[in-house]
Amino acid sequence: MNQSDQNCQEQEIPSVYFNNIIHRDVRPITVDELDAATIDEFNRQVKLAIDNEADLAVKRVRYLIPYILQNIDWETYAVPLEAWQLRYYYQRERFIEKTGLDWDKFLDHEPMQNSIKALGLDAEPVFEFILFLKYYYGLRSDLRFSCLEQFNTLVDELDKNMDKSVSLDVNVGGKHFKINNPDFIREMFHAVDKRQILSDAFVNDFDQGSARDKVRALDYYIVKTLLDYLPTDKSLRRGGRYSQAERNFGLSVLSLCGRLPDIDREGECSQENNATFDKLMRDFSSVPIPFAMELFI
Repeated sequence: MNQSDQNCQEQEIPSVYFNNIIHRDVRPITVDELDAATIDEFNRQVKLAIDNEADLAVKRVRYLIPYILQNIDWETYAVPLEAWQLRYYYQRERFIEKTGLDWDKFLDHEPMQNSIKALGLDAEPVFEFILFLKYYYGLRSDLRFSCLEQFNTLVDELDKNMDKSVSLDVNVGGKHFKINNPDFIREMFHAVDKRQILSDAFVNDFDQGSARDKVRALDYYIVKTLLDYLPTDKSLRRGGRYSQAERNFGLSVLSLCGRLPDIDREGECSQENNATFDKLMRDFSSVPIPFAMELFI
């Protein structure tokens, strides 16, 4: 396999066919709401696929099952369910490496463990669900956090600020090369062939906006999906507002994923920081959440 083929394989470009068999309008259900026959069939197929490690695999993906099964039209989807399970199960180490998430760090995250206990959840399938979403939404970000959009933004800023000083600091192999000639920098960026950027399969499927808003949207996707699909007691919510245990959990997810300061976990992942959680949920409340598994095949 040459380098080009290998890069294509690693990028895991979404399948148009797969996107066409995803149920878009679904009411999120948890593992407690799935009928026993569905769970039995899932477990049976996992057993066929993995055999001696099936029990561990089922335990790990227990909270993921309804998320996966509910969104896919399995009668139309031609690939057997066990093929999905095999692929996911045996790529976990790559997921962990790519996301920077780690089981031991997860267990050591005291606010996370406290919130899991308060919500009556099991740690292992929660970790698996976070790992799954972090990897696939991260992949969505990597593939579709359009380099062309960022490049165009930079060029626009250069053109708008013709009278301001401009410098370029490039880090190559640990060495810094600083260019202070603004005319040269502008000419250099204008000379770039944008077709080269487009040819590398960078796609822009997010609304136009700042990088910060896009990253926050990914934060929202992960937290909201978890709160929708984890088997928690939704009756604890008051007037449609999330309970404090759910807020603490959402903030702990952001902390674990490196999206909150790690100096004071107890403060950042508690009632003291409710404003961060509430603003995130409010800012993106009308934004439809993409299905992470669009990038799976």
